[in-house]
Amino acid sequence: MRTVSAFGRPGLLRVYTALLAIVLLISIEGCGYKPVSRYGRSLFGNKVYVSVKPSGIEPRNGIFIREEISRVFRDRFDIDVVLRRADADSAVTVTDYRFGYSSLSTDDNGYVTRYRVTTDIRFELETSRGKRTKKVHVSEDVGIKASSLTSSAAREAAMRYSIEKAMDEFIAYVAQEGYLR
Repeated sequence: MRTVSAFGRPGLLRVYTALLAIVLLISIEGCGYKPVSRYGRSLFGNKVYVSVKPSGIEPRNGIFIREEISRVFRDRFDIDVVLRRADADSAVTVTDYRFGYSSLSTDDNGYVTRYRVTTDIRFELETSRGKRTKKVHVSEDVGIKASSLTSSAAREAAMRYSIEKAMDEFIAYVAQEGYLR
């Protein structure tokens, strides 16, 4: 015995499903939605120069921030990071940064098992279209185990993720401000 779909004919459900998927894709494309990563080349050009002004309190973190921002440009936006400002289409400068750590929970022995990394970064973007500045504040919660090696890796991963979040927020701000028009 042959079964009939809810629409009266076999296979008609597949046709309706395909049509619905096509209509959904067209409406998403038609509304103008683009993920932030699509704005990368429009904002920064093909080559970007990244610099971080060192902090007297955390000079080592400045090097880490520069490397992370450069990695985001290379991996996410496929933009070349150059060593000289004169070779770049745009420049991103971190003029101020601060990382803070606060305990969220401890175990019975007083060892921190969860903490929050807060990151404040002040970005400056300079292109041929002008200059934009934005201070970004982000935080990331990290759970750790009772091992110094694991704690160090978790701290570094949290810093890396918070820098990425800060970059996303800065790029969204610049795009929202109409900088692309």
